[in-house]
Amino acid sequence: MNADRHSVGRTAHKPQHRGNGLDRSEQQQVELKGKVSSASPKQFFTLKYKFKARREVDVLSEGLTAPLMAETLDMEFMLEKVRHYILNSMDTRDNMLREMALYFATNQGKMLRPTLTLACGLIENMGRIDIGELYRAAAGVEILHMSALVHDDILDRANIRRGQPSINALYGKDNALLLGDYFYSRALHIMSDLSHICILRKALKVIARMVEGEIKQQQQAFDFSTDIKDYIVMITYKTASLTSLSCFAGARTANLPDEKIRLLAKMGQDFGKAYQIRDDILDFLGDEEHLKKPPSDLAQGTITLPMIFFIKMIKAIDIEEVYLGEEEGKYGKLGNNRPISMSHLLHLKNEAVKKAVDYCNHLLIRSTKRLDIFPPCEIKQKMLETLEKMHIIT
Repeated sequence: MNADRHSVGRTAHKPQHRGNGLDRSEQQQVELKGKVSSASPKQFFTLKYKFKARREVDVLSEGLTAPLMAETLDMEFMLEKVRHYILNSMDTRDNMLREMALYFATNQGKMLRPTLTLACGLIENMGRIDIGELYRAAAGVEILHMSALVHDDILDRANIRRGQPSINALYGKDNALLLGDYFYSRALHIMSDLSHICILRKALKVIARMVEGEIKQQQQAFDFSTDIKDYIVMITYKTASLTSLSCFAGARTANLPDEKIRLLAKMGQDFGKAYQIRDDILDFLGDEEHLKKPPSDLAQGTITLPMIFFIKMIKAIDIEEVYLGEEEGKYGKLGNNRPISMSHLLHLKNEAVKKAVDYCNHLLIRSTKRLDIFPPCEIKQKMLETLEKMHIIT
C-alpha cells in the first residue's frame, strides 16, 4: 500500500475529528520526564487486512463501517492505534496524575488482551466491521488490565513492573491506589460509549470477579490445604475473567452469532487460565528471565498449581520445615523423623511441575477445539499457532 496507510481510495481524505481520540495523536505531544522505552513489544502474531469501501474514508474515523477483506492493515498497526487511543484517553488536568498515567501506559507490555479483542473481532469476514468501535473496545479492556496491575503491585509490595520501577515504588502506595482507580474510571467511560451496552455490563461483572479472586488469593496465602478446585476458581476470577471479556468484547463488536461469541469467550477463559498457570510454573521454578520480575509466590505464600501438586506428594513431610528449615544438608524431614535429601525433594518438585504443565497444555488444547466452529482463515490459523506455541514441552 502507498505511504497513506490511513485512507482507502484514490485520494486522501482529511476526516473531521469526532471525539474518538484516535486522530489526535498528530496534534498532541506526550511529554514524560525520564527515559521511556519506545520499542514495540513482541506481538503474538502479525496479520494484514484491507478495508474496501465505495467512498473515501479514514479507517480511524469514528463510526466507520467497511467490509473487511484480507491484506492491508497489520495487527501491529492496529495495536499502535489502540496504544495511541489509550495515551490520548489520559486527559486529566492534574499534572501528577497525568505523569503517573502516562508513565505506566507507555510501558504497556505484550498487549495480549487487546490483541485477543482485535483477533476475535476480525476472525470472520462477515457483515460490516466498525473498526473505530473495535479499537475502543480493545483500549477499554487494556486500561482495565492496567488498573488491576497497579493494584496488584500495591498488594504484592512489588517494586518492579515490566522491568521498570512500579508506580508504588516511584510515587508511593497512596498515589498508586488512586491511579488504579483512575484507570478503572477511564476504562468504564470508554466502554460506556460502545454501541453494545452488554460489554459494559460484562466488564462490571468482571471487575467484581477480579476483586473476589484477589480476596480468595489473600485467604489462601500459606494455606497448604488449598486444593486444585480452589485454585482454579481463584485464577478464573482473578485472571481468566478478563481474557474472556477481551474475546467477548471483540466478538460482540463484530456482531457474531451468540453461539460463536460464547465459544470465543470460553476460549479466552481457558487461555487465561493456561496463561496464569504457565506464569505460576515459571515462578515456581524461579525463572526470573522469562518472568521479567523476581519470583515471589513462595515468599508471599501464594498457593499455585505446581505447589499444590508438590504438597500432595510430600504429605508426610513437615511443610514448614520443608520451606524454612535446612540443617546440615537435611531439607525437612518425614513424619517418622527420617531425613529427606535435597535430591529427593528436587525430584518431587520436577514431578509437580510436569503435572502442572499437563494441566496447562490440556487447557490450551481445549482452547484450540473451541475454534473448530470457525471456517479456515488467516487470523484463525495465527490464533491456532499462538496457542500451539504456548504449549510447554517437558
